[in-house]
Amino acid sequence: MNPTSTPEKTSIIKNFAPGWFASVMGTAVIVVALFVFQSIFPFAKALQSFFLFTAIVLFLVLIVPWTLRWFLHPADVRHDLNHPVSAAFFPTMPISLLVIAIALEKVGTSFIEENILWGILQVLWIIGTSGILIFALSILNTFFHKSEVQWETSTLGWLIPPVSTLLVPVLGASLAVHFNGTTLGAINLMTSLIFTGFGSLLFILVMALVFIRYIFHPIPPSHLAPTLWVGIAPTSILTILALRMSKPLVLFFQAPAEVEQILTFLSKPIGVMLWGFALFWFLLALVVTLGVHQKSPLPFALSWWAFVFPVGAFVVATGVLYQAIPLAFFQWIGITVLALLLILWAVVAVNTIIGVWRGSIFKPHTPAKR
Repeated sequence: MNPTSTPEKTSIIKNFAPGWFASVMGTAVIVVALFVFQSIFPFAKALQSFFLFTAIVLFLVLIVPWTLRWFLHPADVRHDLNHPVSAAFFPTMPISLLVIAIALEKVGTSFIEENILWGILQVLWIIGTSGILIFALSILNTFFHKSEVQWETSTLGWLIPPVSTLLVPVLGASLAVHFNGTTLGAINLMTSLIFTGFGSLLFILVMALVFIRYIFHPIPPSHLAPTLWVGIAPTSILTILALRMSKPLVLFFQAPAEVEQILTFLSKPIGVMLWGFALFWFLLALVVTLGVHQKSPLPFALSWWAFVFPVGAFVVATGVLYQAIPLAFFQWIGITVLALLLILWAVVAVNTIIGVWRGSIFKPHTPAKR
């Protein structure tokens, strides 16, 4: 398709892939990645504003066709919700709301009055949390009731619905601290702890399931290779939670200083261990992806955004770990991967823009085996 013959609006809406909001996630997480290293990364504050603005605009643009598709093409939406690959990407919409909110928490006070900002964050958290829970339950329920799911259709994209629950406490912990001493603060903290239980245990179950698939069955086709990188995100997020949950817990339970010291001490080795798995999976994903690319060059697809958010989450985890344990080892790994993240985002963003301009990115995706 040449640039002058763009696809019709109805075609764009009909074929609008559920994974589009991964681009918002990948853009917004860079704001947080830059924030944790802003003291040593040049132009960090200016770049934070650029990526935050871009993420918000992207969300507002994408929510229109995403919403219209539910009303204009419900059969296509149902098909995707029952598709073993596509269904996993529906939660990217509420996830992107939470990632934008987390980014706003870090840099929003520079242009929004603080009390108003926390009200916005609370609303975004409630909407995002509700959406994540609804999609996680509905998608897993659909999978449980399918008569047959082929092993070949499983990828680490399956981690997205259940493990998206781990993002709830990342912002929920901050909200619990801000609203400490109120009913809302208690609800925020208890919900965060409950969702931590959801995500951490479901991560183990789904990771084990898909790990077996990778060992005993052919590796997914090259256009799905980026989904392997999703495995970096869960323990990256758990690293952040391990290091940041002490304060809201101490405040809520009114724990003595000794308990706070013990929790702070324990959070550091636990954080390093969780981060270690994320580092291992980062290296494994890199090696496997390069091997797949050598055999069959990776064609650009919307799934390339699956590279970006997990790498961003890893950078944030590394930065939080560096703040807790100021070793040069963590600093250099964080800065190196942050530079890689910015390059990766630019490559994927440019290819996405080209795909939109040519209309190729709106072509119907090929169904996976059922």
